[in-house]
Amino acid sequence: MTSILFTGPSLHGVAPELLHGFEVRPPAGCGDLLAAAMQGADAIGLIDGVFDHAPSVWHKEILYAISCGIRVYGAASMGALRGAECAAYGMIGVGRIFEDYASGRRVADADVGVAHAPAEFGYAPLSIALVDVEVTLQDMRSVNVLSLHEGERLLQAAQQIHFKERTWPDIVARAGFSGLQASAMEEALERHARSQKREDAIALLERLRADAGKPAEKPNFTLAQSGFFVVLHNRVAQRLADGG
Repeated sequence: MTSILFTGPSLHGVAPELLHGFEVRPPAGCGDLLAAAMQGADAIGLIDGVFDHAPSVWHKEILYAISCGIRVYGAASMGALRGAECAAYGMIGVGRIFEDYASGRRVADADVGVAHAPAEFGYAPLSIALVDVEVTLQDMRSVNVLSLHEGERLLQAAQQIHFKERTWPDIVARAGFSGLQASAMEEALERHARSQKREDAIALLERLRADAGKPAEKPNFTLAQSGFFVVLHNRVAQRLADGG
């Protein structure tokens, strides 16, 4: 059984044994999930994907995989977005972030976006996703590390910063903290930092393992192969034939 996993910053630094048994590939871009389906994957887990500097994975790639009898899962980042968008067609969404998008409680794609290092540095995250800021502040409020007012100032500051530039020091500075107070706040945020993206990504791994060997449900749609999709399919087929 072949389970292909597209991930990067969401699972950076996790224990290697968590990824045992999966064929791990970089964050998915346009054509990558289609290639996985054409290579005979039994299951595909979409966690991270490109969406700023390169074309994103198409919804129709996901529908193609599902129509081929492949179980497709999504969580945490691009996977949560596509999971919510394609749930009606049989994509399996996992985790709190997916549920937020699927329910409409969350709508902005940028809430899960981060800047990250290149492949040679393991796609290490260089900024903090808004979803992770939110859960960290919630946790700190629940244990009275933050006051309600401080939490609101920090959240508003985080919401005003572009996802590529959002770091704890920048959030603290924009929220108006300075000097020793800023240093103490940064230290507290780092100490209590929590990643909902990572938790959801790990939940996807657990779901993939739990479902291993299960047959996919029969698709509830007939895939219409538009001209654009045929062009993409032919391009990916050629890439695979060339060994790419």
